[in-house]
Amino acid sequence: MRGNGSVATRARATRLRPIAVMGIVTAALLTAAGALAAHDFWIVPNAFELAPGDALEIRGQTSSLFPISESAVATDRIADARIISTQGEEPLRDFSASGKSLMIRHRPTTVGQRVVAIALRSRTVRETPASFRRYMQLEGAPEAVERYEREGRLPPVGSKDSLTRRYAKYAKTFVEVGRGGPRAFERRAGHPLEFTPLRDPATLRAGDTLQVRLTMAGQPLAGAHVHAGAVQWPRDGALTDTAMARRHAAADVSLTTDDNGVVRLVVDRAGMWNVRGIHIVPAAQGSGADWDVHWATIVFRTAAYSGPARGSAGRGSDSSDVADAVRRYGAALAAGDSATVLELLAPDAVILESGGIETRAEYRNHHLPGDIAFARAVRSEDSAIRVVIDGQTAWASSTSTTQGEYRGRPINSVGAELMVLTRGPDGRWRIRAIHWSSRAKRPS
Repeated sequence: MRGNGSVATRARATRLRPIAVMGIVTAALLTAAGALAAHDFWIVPNAFELAPGDALEIRGQTSSLFPISESAVATDRIADARIISTQGEEPLRDFSASGKSLMIRHRPTTVGQRVVAIALRSRTVRETPASFRRYMQLEGAPEAVERYEREGRLPPVGSKDSLTRRYAKYAKTFVEVGRGGPRAFERRAGHPLEFTPLRDPATLRAGDTLQVRLTMAGQPLAGAHVHAGAVQWPRDGALTDTAMARRHAAADVSLTTDDNGVVRLVVDRAGMWNVRGIHIVPAAQGSGADWDVHWATIVFRTAAYSGPARGSAGRGSDSSDVADAVRRYGAALAAGDSATVLELLAPDAVILESGGIETRAEYRNHHLPGDIAFARAVRSEDSAIRVVIDGQTAWASSTSTTQGEYRGRPINSVGAELMVLTRGPDGRWRIRAIHWSSRAKRPS
């Protein structure tokens, strides 16, 4: 860690969702009888980038607050589970429960982007007309209740008749295996209700706009209400921190699809994002239900803004882009932004320091929290960054002076940093190796 040497080791709240009524096709959220909160279903990978052959672990999370889970979905509810690439599809078969999460495991072996797609089997709920009206009112759709009544679809209040609602849930996420492989983000899973990004989520930075299309039975769904939000990722305990989930849910946004079924989402911050929507249609006669409800979600990650270096004009040169990546890495450490730190590290990156070598995964699990704590506690003055580029490879070197106090110990040291970066097919520079060294500053 820069300047640390041998110190230490281194040192949605439940939301109301509006409903769009389109003839007899109505987008709506319906809660289960007796339950006051609706529950989305998300799938969250242990890493959005991994090397070929690495273990991919995906958690199935179900709750009204992203990304926590209130209970584990039973494995026998999985109707379909696939990992999709440009070369084809592989079934997912390794399922289990872990605490309140459904666990799905796989080891992708070839380079390229993957779409992970899970569909849950449908369930049915019976509810009274009064219950139906109450929930529709709570979800902000009194006009839908009125329309159903005008069309004669609802039994009158007080009727002994009941409504049968059948619901199913579909979830997708995107994972990068290796570097520079073929892109699969536009591949559809064929879910009845499905979100498909129209831009590669791996290229997104805070401030970008992502267009997402919502389809029903393969056709664009216009006038549907969609919700989106983000949390910091990764973060220890993020999948169980209800208070954190509520804080982030306050910034969630609601959008409406255009005539082409498209919403335009401004990803205004780095983190792990989710997009979610629900759609209800009258069930086919004789199918055993009155209404079919479909839930769909996607989960992806976006990183911090990666524009040209400060003071440069336009896009900036390759050298300034490399220097900017290095600066952003240090700034992310000092800001405690672990998501950006890990986004800047290539999946096969190595960190060398104090006679040891760590992989990206080891660094994330062991020394990254200490590096962040040190960088936030002790001020470091950096020299200019010297950049050398040879084709798609660059190395950047700099020195620093660090002074302050860390965990009760005075710090007065000088350090050197060497980073090796490579440029991928998307034009982004990522760090492949870091070498840090430091020593106590000698008296003048």
